[in-house]
This record gives sequence, C-alpha cells and structure tokens, in this order.
Amino acid sequence: MARPIKSIIETLLYQIWIVLMGISIYLIYRAVTQDYWLIPILLGFIVFQSKVQKSNLFVQFLKSLEVMKFFNKNSIQTLEKVRDKNVIFAFHPHGIYSYSTISNTHTPGTFFENMVLLGSNMALLFPIAGLFLKFYGIQGANPDNFKRLLSSGAQVGLLPGGFEEATMTSPKENRIFIKQRKGFIYYALKYGTIIYPVFVFGENTLFNTIDWFLPLRLWLNKFKLAGTVFWSRFLTIPEPNREIHTICGKGIVLPQIEKPSREDVEKYHQIYIQAVKDLYDQYAPLYAKGIPLKIY
Repeated sequence: MARPIKSIIETLLYQIWIVLMGISIYLIYRAVTQDYWLIPILLGFIVFQSKVQKSNLFVQFLKSLEVMKFFNKNSIQTLEKVRDKNVIFAFHPHGIYSYSTISNTHTPGTFFENMVLLGSNMALLFPIAGLFLKFYGIQGANPDNFKRLLSSGAQVGLLPGGFEEATMTSPKENRIFIKQRKGFIYYALKYGTIIYPVFVFGENTLFNTIDWFLPLRLWLNKFKLAGTVFWSRFLTIPEPNREIHTICGKGIVLPQIEKPSREDVEKYHQIYIQAVKDLYDQYAPLYAKGIPLKIY
C-alpha cells in the first residue's frame, strides 16, 4: 500500500527527534565525565529552552503532513460529545514513544485539537531534543502545571502509565500501568474535572519488543531512565502495515471536592480502571481480537 509522501516526511521527523535524544545523552555523558566545559553550555541551553513557547507555525506544518495516513487504517472515535473545557483525556497504552497519541493531536478536525498534552519533565529538559517537544506545545506533567491548567478549565491530555507502561509494551498483549497512578484522580476531584478514558488500539503493535529482565527495566524507571528495547523492520520507524484506532470513552463525571480524602480517590480510581476495562472489552473484538488486556 502506497504511503502519502507527506506522512512519510513527518515519520522521518520523529526519527530526527530520536537522533537528537541520542546526541543529548551523549553530550550530557561527555559533560559529566570529561568535558566539564560543556556543563555551563548545556545548563544555559536548558534555561533558554525552558522559556521557549509553542510554535503555532510548527504545529500547523505538522498537521499539514497528516502523519496518521502512514498506517493502513486510522480512525478517531468518541462514544459521546466531548466537553470543550475542564477535561482530562487519559490515554492508554503509552507505547514506545506515544507515537499515536502525539500524532493524533495534529490530526485536523478532531476533539484533540485544543488539548494541552503533558509529557515527561525529563524529556522536556533534554538539551536540543526537548526543544522539539516545546515547539510542539507539550508541557511538563508536574503538579504545579497540572493544577494551573485544570484551574483554568483547559483540556488536558496525559498518559497515566508513564515510563512504566512504555517499558511494559508488548505486541502480544495490551498492558497498562495504572493501579498505583492516582494523582490525576486527586486533582480531577479537586477541580471537578471530567475524565475521558482513551484507548489507542494498535499502539502496542508498532514495534517489536522484548520481555526479558522486566523487573530490572522497571527498576530503572524509578530513576527516570527508559527501560524499553524495541525495533521494527525499519529500525526506529514504526511498522506501517498496522491499523490505529483511537477510541474516546464516555466521560467520568467527578464531583468537586476541595480536599479529596484517600477514600474519595480510591473510589474514583476504581471507577476509572473499570471504565478503561469496559472500553477495551467493548472494542477489542473489532480492533484487538485475541489480544488480552493486563492491568498492572
């Protein structure tokens, strides 16, 4: 199946970002081991980078490339009309580098267009590579920023599973890391935010992965180090012969509680987990037949 040249261009842009991440890691390694003169330069760049804002021109350029047409099929569906403010979109699974979640946000005419996507503070801090994410408009998933956005009534997108869910990625089954991720529930209660569980079917199939040494790789995540080992026929380019279907479930309406108790958080956290499971069970026969969902 022929791929639109525009979608291939944006797919290659992702590879540039991966190369930039590698360069960043190498420069940091050199700075802390032998080339100490690099330290002030890198710190200065990080300070400069922290002040960089979203580039609407860059985002419009990415939207024009229609990256999701790189795959055999792509769809974005919702079970109900989505509210336009005071919203959290919680995406699963994370995948290797959230390829579909990020790409969906520059698919024109969808309910994700006005969403502020939150990402790893560590990734945003990486010199040079983080600049790419800043131009795109990804913001840090730190509590202060999260509270600021929710209090302003924004549409916020996040990946609750984080590094751990990325590390667990397997084409053999869908795995989500959510049992211990309750912070977003606390803040959603505090601000009376509606939560939409979003499942991206096919995200786990974009790359081959290994299951070896999973406990060790999860341990590395505690230090904000990626524990993924992945590849495709085209190295770090995702497999194009895949189908990606993004399903936005029904909103979970939370009451506004100024100081949510542990019991409040636990109650709505369980409701959220069940909603994700129900969404998966409803659409898996169509988009992930025979692939089980495992919740960690």
